Amino acid sequence: MKIGILSDTHRNKANLNLVVEWLQKKHRISMFFHLGDDYGDVMDLTDKYIEVVQVPGIYDKEYTNKTVPATVIETIQGLDILLVHALDKDLTREDALRSDIILYGHTHRAEIKLEDGVLYMNPGHLKSDLDKNAPPSFGLLDIQDKSVNIKIIGLNFKTVQEISLFRSGSGLFKV
Repeated sequence: MKIGILSDTHRNKANLNLVVEWLQKKHRISMFFHLGDDYGDVMDLTDKYIEVVQVPGIYDKEYTNKTVPATVIETIQGLDILLVHALDKDLTREDALRSDIILYGHTHRAEIKLEDGVLYMNPGHLKSDLDKNAPPSFGLLDIQDKSVNIKIIGLNFKTVQEISLFRSGSGLFKV
């Protein structure tokens, strides 16, 4: 299963639509995860007949008035995937302990890391050509029976960072 991962779109519909179209055509993704700021940006994606799971960012009204949960856990092919906007504000110890993959945004800094068998990934931002000295980027998660591949991709559609992992009952491990 292939999943597009987006964060911090901040109402930049041009970048959002460019990425969505590329992911659908090139990778035939099954769904999108949006990690906040701005919550309403992905509402138009339902017209493209694609499933979207999202959490609000700290600047979204849904976050501040608590009408939408700040975290969501999706179980996909036996992996518990936590979606959260800001690790420092909303990640609980319980959620971290039960998650195989933690996807987060907020910092606009793309990164992938593996800690104690848990995969962490921030896809970066799609806000503008350069924000907080970081170019725009997004993520692609590919979950297979025995492996997980995750990558960060720039707007030039070249891979910026990638990690391939082996799946076992006790977590995720580098191949």
